[in-house]
Amino acid sequence: MKINRDNVKWAARFAAILLVAFLADTLVVIYARHPLPWVAIIPAIIPVLVSVFVIIPMIRAEQKHS
Repeated sequence: MKINRDNVKWAARFAAILLVAFLADTLVVIYARHPLPWVAIIPAIIPVLVSVFVIIPMIRAEQKHS
């Protein structure tokens, strides 16, 4: 895979998802009275978010270029 502007855009989306999940997880641990369910749920939704915001749009973009 060549590094070009489109690939950097997808990598930035992926990094943003990871950053938001990390921040949400940290805030839950700090401020929630019972953080255990949330600490498990937040990282578990990362694959769903990645598929919705990175993988599916990336596939659609490549189909348009073909």
